[in-house]
Amino acid sequence: MAVNHRELSWDDISLTNKLLGSGNFGEVRKGTVNLDGERIPSAIKVLKRGADEAARQDFQQEVDIMRHAGYHPNIINLLGTCEHQGNVVRVHRQQYMALEMAGNGDLKNYLRKSRVLEVKDPAYANTRQTVSTVSSLSPVQLLRIACDVATGMEHLSSKDVIHRDLAARNVLLTDSLIAKVADFGLSRGEGIYEQTSKKAVPFRSTALEALSRRIYTTQSDVWSFGILLWEIVTLGGTPYSGMNSRTLLRSLREGYRLPKPRNCDEDLYVYFSLLPTCVL
Repeated sequence: MAVNHRELSWDDISLTNKLLGSGNFGEVRKGTVNLDGERIPSAIKVLKRGADEAARQDFQQEVDIMRHAGYHPNIINLLGTCEHQGNVVRVHRQQYMALEMAGNGDLKNYLRKSRVLEVKDPAYANTRQTVSTVSSLSPVQLLRIACDVATGMEHLSSKDVIHRDLAARNVLLTDSLIAKVADFGLSRGEGIYEQTSKKAVPFRSTALEALSRRIYTTQSDVWSFGILLWEIVTLGGTPYSGMNSRTLLRSLREGYRLPKPRNCDEDLYVYFSLLPTCVL
């Protein structure tokens, strides 16, 4: 059901002590929001008290971009925002952002928790050749998750929103295993983003041209989606494991791409290898 963003009063928000995550300028806590008389589970992002002006601008930019993106079932949607002074005087009003709750957490950890060992022949249970890692999720469920992410990213692209950090850790799953793209929004309006700051680059999921020139487009998000497909097939594997950023950049320039996962069909791997912006 579509939810339109609204300004919330302090009485509309209820926070718990459960920390869901934290970042450079804020933290996310479990809570609820009151929408039309109904208490809805929510992830409440709080701008840290005493945050500097740059952090406040980043927080507001995230709000603005989520408003611009609008509602979609495969992205984490903004429910509302709130400013509250509290009992502390002579400080900025504290800012809160209420986001949709995704009960199953991030995709990377969920995939890893789904891993189970399959023994093909009980008589040889102790031999490594007869044991493989499979998922408690069915192939159809894994495909559905991938399709959900693609649909969410298609919506963001239509709004000229560039993600820049699409990866399994930034996809959240609801209780019914609907995948929702989270932590998006570095650019809108021009379909291009040039990073001029010295912030760290998530090099394992970043496109070659973005690693080289710090310029991001929808096409670089497509590259990252290819990495995410590899993460899904490997049940939360680490892309380019053991390679540092300098080694990876040199290897990609020389044509290196992620190898075919053991449980990936050859035809599927070849198909994605032919896509110019995909790294499978």
